[in-house]
Amino acid sequence: MRRESGSPVGGVAPVALRYFEPAPDLKPYVASYYLFRADVPLLDDILRADLAQLRFMLTGHGLYGFGTGRSVHTPEICLLGPTMAATHMVVKGPLHVFGISILPAGWAALIRDDASRHRDTALDAVDVLGPLLNDALDAMRCALSPALMVSIANATVRALLARAQEPPFWFTRLADSWLTGEISPQVDRLIGEAALSSRQIERLARRIYGAPPKMLARKYRALRTASALAATPEWPDEWDEAFYDQSHFIREFKHFTGLTPRQFQIDPPPVMRLTIARRRLAGRLPELAALS
Repeated sequence: MRRESGSPVGGVAPVALRYFEPAPDLKPYVASYYLFRADVPLLDDILRADLAQLRFMLTGHGLYGFGTGRSVHTPEICLLGPTMAATHMVVKGPLHVFGISILPAGWAALIRDDASRHRDTALDAVDVLGPLLNDALDAMRCALSPALMVSIANATVRALLARAQEPPFWFTRLADSWLTGEISPQVDRLIGEAALSSRQIERLARRIYGAPPKMLARKYRALRTASALAATPEWPDEWDEAFYDQSHFIREFKHFTGLTPRQFQIDPPPVMRLTIARRRLAGRLPELAALS
């Protein structure tokens, strides 16, 4: 099993993040696994807008503050819907989390409920996916290695998929490609390629991705811009067409990352710093889903 490590800044550090591949048969549903550790009494950080997440709180507990203004305490096994704005995280440590990043096709198969009803919020995953997750949490807490945790996660996802429904892969493949294909995805192109009405496309996008296409295009435009900004401080020519002006760029960037572009480049908080490092490591693990 190949893996990606988010190396702690400056060598050994109290906050670290590592990524792992799911088993090949699970890659249509799971973007990646990850192991996050924060050996600190209190972690106050910002999470960018993201895919849905299933998080097993091996140790630690805290609070998510979502872009909607809603705050939710973290259950031991936490299901986060797709987020359409940055999320504020305050956690009492030491914190040790095993996470599963769920692709839209995985949401459609496993959760089934309309993703827009669960966006920008967190709930007890056991209430949605059943007590099997309690067994998985107990097993992960006893696991002696990350590799064993990944094996437990693979087995758990397979068991959940055994009772899942087939997702509309034709749409998720089309929409994933649309969102990752260019800096500023154009909604008309998605409608044209899907050969459906705008109303039908919006209904599918809300149900599977958690938001209408226009919001999704804004989200991935900002996240792709953040990835580019992490690699170079230069302003590429294509950004001129993606944003009306600099103030528009700054507003969109801060809405989806929680930071201004300058904060993002100069002094990002620890978790953001590690997720920025993921982009530099992604070339070594091209199997991880581009949508993540």
